[in-house]
Amino acid sequence: MIGTVLRGARRALAAGVFGVVFGFGISGAAAQAVKLGYVEFPPYTRTDGGTAKGSLVEAFDKAAKAAGIAYTAESAPARRLFSGIADGEFHVFLGIKSVKEFEGTTLVSAAPIARIELNAYGVGDAPAVKAKEDLSGKAVIALNGYSYGGWRAWMDDPTNKVQIVEARTADQALQLLQAGRAPVLLQYSLPMQQALGGKAAPELKAAPVQALDVYVVVSKKAPDAEALLARLESGFKATQ
Repeated sequence: MIGTVLRGARRALAAGVFGVVFGFGISGAAAQAVKLGYVEFPPYTRTDGGTAKGSLVEAFDKAAKAAGIAYTAESAPARRLFSGIADGEFHVFLGIKSVKEFEGTTLVSAAPIARIELNAYGVGDAPAVKAKEDLSGKAVIALNGYSYGGWRAWMDDPTNKVQIVEARTADQALQLLQAGRAPVLLQYSLPMQQALGGKAAPELKAAPVQALDVYVVVSKKAPDAEALLARLESGFKATQ
């Protein structure tokens, strides 16, 4: 009887080992946790106390749970993240799909899972801003650490004659605008909503500047990449 029990234990142990290595009897997601990569882009993606936070992280968490996918999340600078997706260091990214490193190295969701809107805000009248060149010769409030889809680099170029008024937080940026420190504030819609805290501000006017669609981008080097993307797409559909 003892021999029978031992043989059964060995078979169970062997099945468990081979299941982990080859995915027999368990899902690929359970065999190897999916690694989500993100950049520091509050309030959409950010790190708080060593934990991934933000609206996009929350949306991914719901979709992953609905799809039965275990995952870890790690913040990385944009360049490292993009190359890491291409070479399989990271498995999933939520963001734009038009990245050079993603060409031929990724699978992308058929439809966007969110949209990020960038606006130019003013007091009294909406700023006449549709292109970067419209900011030439103006004072503009901008948050530290935001690239604004390439707009910040353009504004930092002295030849474009933009006076940047730096803000550390969305709340401070709003206060600077309302205090008249500059006629234009570049801000994304969600942090502006959070800064307003649900309060009506009829004196604030916004002009749409840019809209970025957010896609699920999966590295082709992720385990079972096609199946992973399909499960994530289903998870987002089930939770939106």
